[in-house]
Amino acid sequence: MNLSFRLIAKLGLLLVIIGFFMPVACNQNGFEIANALVKNERAVEGILMYVLLISAIVGVLIGISIIMSKGIAGDIDWIVIIICIASGLIVYFRLLKRIPKLQTGAYLVLVGWIVAFSGQLLSKIRKE
Repeated sequence: MNLSFRLIAKLGLLLVIIGFFMPVACNQNGFEIANALVKNERAVEGILMYVLLISAIVGVLIGISIIMSKGIAGDIDWIVIIICIASGLIVYFRLLKRIPKLQTGAYLVLVGWIVAFSGQLLSKIRKE
């Protein structure tokens, strides 16, 4: 049962990746927003957008490794999920006054974060 909650957490990270490719705000996906941030002298936020995506991809790759029965410590999962969520929240709060109405991709990323964090938390609780 513990393994399935870890995989559910990875499903949440997959939702984050899908949301990044969808329109997040201003009819732009995560790549377009990150590029615009870098070009408009907000490079830190642009890089953090890429960190969000890369950490989600790493999490999904860890999930694939888990399915292939590779022994991966749960602490690595926590690190990846925390980096993913923190990088996105830093961008959001630093640009809060400038962000127009959010679109479907942003909400899918949020749902992905909730699923990933909840799945990882339940995995940890079940283990103890």
